[in-house]
Amino acid sequence: MATRQLTGITATTDVHSSLQRAPALLAHLHQARERHLVVDSGDWFEGTGYHQLGGGAVERQILTRLYDVVAPGNHGFANYLHDEALHAITVSANITRSDGSPVFAAVHRTTISGRRVAVTGVMGEAAFDAVRTVQRPGLQLADPARALHRLAAEHPDVDEWVLLSHAGFTHDLALADAVPHLDLVFAGHCHSDHHGPAPAGRAMVVKGYERACGYARADLRPDGSWSASHHLLPQGGAVPAELADITGRIDRLTARLTEPLGAITAPWANTVPDRHLLLTEVARHLHHQHGLPVVLSDSGLRPARLAATLSRADLFALEPFANQLVVADAPDDWTRWLDEVTAPHLAGPLATWPPTLPAGGGRVLTSDYLAETFLAGERRPTGLMAADAVRTVLAPAPRTGTSALRLDRTTP
Repeated sequence: MATRQLTGITATTDVHSSLQRAPALLAHLHQARERHLVVDSGDWFEGTGYHQLGGGAVERQILTRLYDVVAPGNHGFANYLHDEALHAITVSANITRSDGSPVFAAVHRTTISGRRVAVTGVMGEAAFDAVRTVQRPGLQLADPARALHRLAAEHPDVDEWVLLSHAGFTHDLALADAVPHLDLVFAGHCHSDHHGPAPAGRAMVVKGYERACGYARADLRPDGSWSASHHLLPQGGAVPAELADITGRIDRLTARLTEPLGAITAPWANTVPDRHLLLTEVARHLHHQHGLPVVLSDSGLRPARLAATLSRADLFALEPFANQLVVADAPDDWTRWLDEVTAPHLAGPLATWPPTLPAGGGRVLTSDYLAETFLAGERRPTGLMAADAVRTVLAPAPRTGTSALRLDRTTP
């Protein structure tokens, strides 16, 4: 294959497994690769039923076949860490092991418009803390500004520094002010309406539209300045034949997502369910079914409009995170524990049943995230997913057995 003569960069961020828009995205990225380096600022994974059913296999295939360099996001972090092909194109300047050694390559070097360009990545503290501890054993986060200054000292021959940041747009403006050698920052993680381009330091900070709705691009002028912009994806582009295997896998997942699971009962039909009310009903159901106090977090659900019939896509839009239900050791003092969990807003409001939790320790039924993050002691899986319990409340009948409730996650 002929060497690409690069003139700029095309960047995505926070795609969150939005594979329903993949044809337009694949067509555009395939075309952009002819003259642009293709990059991503993290969180390509999780957020839709495509990820829950497919386990991230399609997402990994897209990243490793269409992207040149990516920064890790907190969602799906284990993919960047353990998938060999994806790890090979991942960069991070500030994620290290406990001994300070790098987890990923610190920099990707290339030539754009005749200039020597270095691309690196950073993750913000809030994003790193959101990665489950079991997915980042022994890893730590260095200060982004110090890590970037150190990296620049190690590569004095670079003409242009490009940063893929998974920290948030406001964070990136401050970071660019603190790191004067940065020329271009592609922002991610923030889920905000700020897209830029915005000047900071000598850099331009820009963010593309999220969830595969669009992209950011930057072109390098001969004088070394960048022109940056953000765009919605054009519709109607033809997916090249060499990517037909990817669209075929997406089509098979789509067919499974549209399967009806049952009629939605009142008061949930034709509404956007209130998350706290729905989770409280889920907690009440689980308590009566298992005889244990139940604690669930509102942050485990997302708002989604329901019709009269529940589909897999509806269910996974409500519960996109594949949380598992576990039995864990309860804290000795519920009042203090609830204050600790909700004070930093890490878990959001909590739905419990009974409304007043019993004192004196014992066992509690909860999500694996809450147990892993906030509870000490032994955790025993129940074999149920949080989505199973949500489905039982929304569309409880008819049922032919517990197997009908399972997510049935398989490789598409």
